Amino acid sequence: MKKTIIICTLFALGSASLHAQNTQSNYDLQQSTMRIDQNVNDDFQQRYRQNYVNALVDLTKLRDSLAQAWQSLGLSPQAARVVANAYKPNLAGNIHHDSLDDKSSQEVAAMLQSALASKDYMLADQTLIDYEQGKLRMGTRRPPAGHH
Repeated sequence: MKKTIIICTLFALGSASLHAQNTQSNYDLQQSTMRIDQNVNDDFQQRYRQNYVNALVDLTKLRDSLAQAWQSLGLSPQAARVVANAYKPNLAGNIHHDSLDDKSSQEVAAMLQSALASKDYMLADQTLIDYEQGKLRMGTRRPPAGHH
């Protein structure tokens, strides 16, 4: 009988010890998982903020380039800045305009003048960008003729 009591006592102590170890192990696992989740969240937020800052810098550079291009086409620095600042890359892809593939420089200049006259500056910006990209693909880079 004493053996049974001793065995039961040892079993009870062992079970309590295993339960405590298992509980501690689960707690450690939970804490580790929470730290990992927090680190992932912190990394995501940091990358998001950095991407946002980079996008603003890129947008500023793009608008500066557009302003310079508009000035080279005859707009005053102030007008060029107003037109360039209207460009929103996230919306520009939704702008519909005629294809520039078969257009002459004079036809593109007329499209630009029309967009500027109607104060559709984002259309004017996108048309100018598309024109310049087309010229780069063809290996020549000339501003649209007759645009002032």
